[in-house]
Amino acid sequence: MKRRAFTLVELIVVIAIISVLSAIIAPNAFKAVEKAKCSRAISEARTIKTAAFAYYADTGIWPMRFRLTDVLNPFMTNPAVNGWDGPYVEKWLNAHPWGGHIGWDPTIDLDGSGVLDGCVVFDDDRAGMMTSDNQGRIPRVSMIKIDEMIDDGNLAGGHVQGDGQGLASAAGELVIMAVHDNAP
Repeated sequence: MKRRAFTLVELIVVIAIISVLSAIIAPNAFKAVEKAKCSRAISEARTIKTAAFAYYADTGIWPMRFRLTDVLNPFMTNPAVNGWDGPYVEKWLNAHPWGGHIGWDPTIDLDGSGVLDGCVVFDDDRAGMMTSDNQGRIPRVSMIKIDEMIDDGNLAGGHVQGDGQGLASAAGELVIMAVHDNAP
């Protein structure tokens, strides 16, 4: 019995078909991954917002500022505040989807009103790093997508600011207002 092999033309046609399919599918797969990261970031911001409101309901004050380099996380560890009944989150999500860390800052005047706002900060420094390494930068297109999903799509103003635009963010970072005008 004679074995029949593929011809060179048949192999080239199959490779061309696979290449065309890859060119169509790959960009859509990358878009889906980036959209999932945006959705995860929004979910994490909402979790922190809910925890901040629970903290406020128990204590009558907003949680103190918490960033990666701070020793005490007021959402997880009792900061010796009357009424504290935490922990307010099951676990602190150190890293955001792009590799930087997540913080809480009630000392930012994000909207320029002269009154401080409570904000979730998606910092560009990697979780576990004590220095400014800028390795967890959020892509600008993702920041705009998050801003469109929450606010107005303009990183320079509103409740979501990022990439050095607006009053509160640095390049590669995103700030989302969780509490508007948090004055006591």
